[in-house]
Parts: sequence; structure tokens; C-alpha cells
Amino acid sequence: MALALALGGALGCPHAVAPALPPSTLDPVVLGDADVRWYDVRGHDVRSLRESLRAAAPLNEAGEHVNGDTRWVTTWSWKGGGEPCRVEQVSFDLSVIVSLPRWTPDPGTDPALVEQWRAYLEALGVHERGHVDLVTAEVAQLDDILRGTPCADADGVGATTLDAIRALNEDYDVRTEHGRLQGARFWSAPEWGADLDAEAGFAE
Repeated sequence: MALALALGGALGCPHAVAPALPPSTLDPVVLGDADVRWYDVRGHDVRSLRESLRAAAPLNEAGEHVNGDTRWVTTWSWKGGGEPCRVEQVSFDLSVIVSLPRWTPDPGTDPALVEQWRAYLEALGVHERGHVDLVTAEVAQLDDILRGTPCADADGVGATTLDAIRALNEDYDVRTEHGRLQGARFWSAPEWGADLDAEAGFAE
């Protein structure tokens, strides 16, 4: 008997020419094997950049706009044997997709803003990498968890394990305040022109 299941979970000098931000700033070193999906934002100052992000930022599973988002899907199956039947073989495939903003500054953009964005993007990448590392490590334990389990219980144990991984991801967001405590502050940061009343419904 075998089961296959897919489940997913789900940041001074006005006339100087600003350096370009390469799309590969965070990929692949920081985010490992995750598939990074860059969405483009535009702007030459804080105000225009915020407006672009407000329009382009993806929605997370809670319906909040987020500058960075990590989604994962795993397909797994098992084979059992023996008498009584127990799980003898487990296989799984994990896909992780990370969405991040990509901004290429216009000529003349304040270099201080470029460096501010670079620091923010790096912190956002650290936060999303936490999701990637957590999911990768936990899904890898499916084999140990399921092997030897009675076949009659395997489906339920596997589903419960994946539900637990989703809960761990949610707890990670709570503990880090969606990356704010890791430096990924945008919508709540005064240096980015934050207006907490106007930004209701936006997470980092």
C-alpha cells in the first residue's frame, strides 16, 4: 500500500549614479536550493519605492501583503510490507519557492537609499532562509518518522508531521515578528516613512 500527499505552507548625494542591485544578491548562496521568484519594484526615493511595493507585494496565506514570502510543497509516499504490515520505504520530494522584491535604482538615486535597501533585503533574505532551513530539515525527517510505523497509521502520522511543520513555520514568524527582530523592517520602520495606520494589512 502506498500514499502520495502534497502539502504546502507558506522583505546623501542626489546626483550620484546608484550601483545596480544584481538579482543574484541572495540567490543561491543565502537561500540554498530554494527557487527564488523575484518581483520587480520601481522608485527613485522612499515614497515612490513604497508605492511600488504596496502595489506589487504578494499576499501570504493570511491575506497580508508581505515583501518576502516562502511557500513549500512536498509530495511523499510510502511502501509497506511484512506481517503485520509496517512502513519499509519512504520517498519524498520538496519544492520551496521564495518571493523577494527586486529593485534596480534609477540613475541619480541617493546612494544612501541604495545601501539602506541592500541592508533591508539582506535581512529579509535571512528571515526567509530561516523558513527554508526549517522546512528542509523537518521534511528530511519524514523517513525516520514513518519507517517502521504500522501501515494502518502511516497516513495519519505523515499528515500530522506535515501539519506540525506548518505550525513550526507559523511559530518562527511569531518569534521573529515576521523578520522585524532580524532587521527586516520596512512597513513599520520610520526610516522607510512608516505610517502604521495607513499600513494596516501589511506584514514585513
